[in-house]
Amino acid sequence: MTILNITFNHKKLYYIGLILTAICLPLSKFALSVVMVSLICNWILELEFKRKWLEIKSNKSILIFAGVFAVHLIWLINTDNYPFAFHDLGNKAIILLYPIIIGTSKKLSLQQIKIILIWFTLAVVSSTIISTFILFQIIDYPIQNIRDISPFISHIRLSLLINVSIFSLGYLVVSNKIKNSSFEIIIYIVFIIWLIIFLYLLKSLTGIIVFIVLLFAVLAFSSFKIRDLIARLFLQVFLVALFLLMTTYITHSISRFYSREKIDFENLKEYTANGNIYKHYPERDQVENGNYVWINICETELEKEWNRASVISFKEKDIKGQEIRYTLLRYLTSKGYKKDSVGISKLTSQDIRNIENGLANYIYENKYDIYPRIYDIIWQIDVYRRGYNPAGNSITMRLELAKTGIDIIRENFWFGVGTGDVQDAFDKQYEMDESKLPFKYRLRAHNMYITFFLSFGFIGFILIFYFIFYPVLRLKGYRSYLFTVFFLIALLSFFNEDTLETQIGITFFSYFYSLFLFGNKINYQNAEDSE
Repeated sequence: MTILNITFNHKKLYYIGLILTAICLPLSKFALSVVMVSLICNWILELEFKRKWLEIKSNKSILIFAGVFAVHLIWLINTDNYPFAFHDLGNKAIILLYPIIIGTSKKLSLQQIKIILIWFTLAVVSSTIISTFILFQIIDYPIQNIRDISPFISHIRLSLLINVSIFSLGYLVVSNKIKNSSFEIIIYIVFIIWLIIFLYLLKSLTGIIVFIVLLFAVLAFSSFKIRDLIARLFLQVFLVALFLLMTTYITHSISRFYSREKIDFENLKEYTANGNIYKHYPERDQVENGNYVWINICETELEKEWNRASVISFKEKDIKGQEIRYTLLRYLTSKGYKKDSVGISKLTSQDIRNIENGLANYIYENKYDIYPRIYDIIWQIDVYRRGYNPAGNSITMRLELAKTGIDIIRENFWFGVGTGDVQDAFDKQYEMDESKLPFKYRLRAHNMYITFFLSFGFIGFILIFYFIFYPVLRLKGYRSYLFTVFFLIALLSFFNEDTLETQIGITFFSYFYSLFLFGNKINYQNAEDSE
């Protein structure tokens, strides 16, 4: 098309738009929106609407995938909160955007997809480097915990993008369908190693679990394709041994957590070294590193000595917004100290800083060890199981959100609560359940399976996943390594995240789904061969 004597090559602009989308995903929500609008404008200005309409009509997969959005529209009938419903529909429109644009445009070669993945990986690596600079305070950026080191997008979303990069690069390294120089392969391997290291530093449970599951799945599947019997058996034995090693470590960590100091609760000390009275609450059996938190407490001495040692008052909150006296109790307990003036005197200046920063156990000081993260998960679940408030703890809050979501499903099994009434239903259910969560933590499910089920009921839930899976089966997407890896990452993320409730999450799903399924020449050849 020529406008004002300027000739536009829409196919090139389309391809550039796909590359820019991949670059913006880990780096900028605003730029992602600009690129999205540019892709729409380019698609419209290209014209050729008759061809595009025929393409959509002839390709059932695009129309059927659009059914995901149609379900959201139909369930407006079952909605009272229309402002929220239309806001949600605005976000979900992205689900339509990429399948239509990519599905009606020229199919991409594997070499073109490789270039997109390289640009995507460079953007992901750039994001991780910036996050690492923030972690090590090379860049001055305020953070309260490890989750805050990702300045552009959620650390969980970033971990999903990292997984896509890792396994895509792995494909580029081993695939005989793509030409790579030795230098390229070395760079890919370096990037893979770095991204795995960063995933460990990020401590995203979702990202780590997705990585482990995919690694086992990819290696296990690959082992059956190895013709050499010894090599095949070696890989399979290695995978079994690795699985047993991980299981043993987790089992040992749980056993270590539940080991208890031997205490004679009938003969607890009555007085501190200074002659003040100890308070004991043996019925509250919370522990830190096997030591009981709620015994040997002299709050008078704690307050006096803590106020001398710290700039944060005993009755104030720590950097994380927690009551610092409770952080102090847990920290002293974790070191096996009594909660009195003697215990405070044993604390180092680093210990004081740790407590001020909200670390409730000295083991959390080691940012790079995996055990503190496992310990924290076990501790959260243990505390939740004992009936304590789950607020502020990511794992147990998700359990509470999921439990509330399931309660809503029981009351709205067949048709759900509607497109716009999800948060209203949660607010009502929290009140009915007398949830201990403060209002600011009363969120939605953080689980797409639960969110779809409670929104659209059993009928809508089945329809949604029919519309998602049908194109995969018809176009034989499961034969594509790149699509299968992405699809597994997305489906696994649905268990722990409202992936399709945010701009980045929806774009991540719609973009890669369309790119690897509708935009790939090979999938269409597979579909045509099967008909």
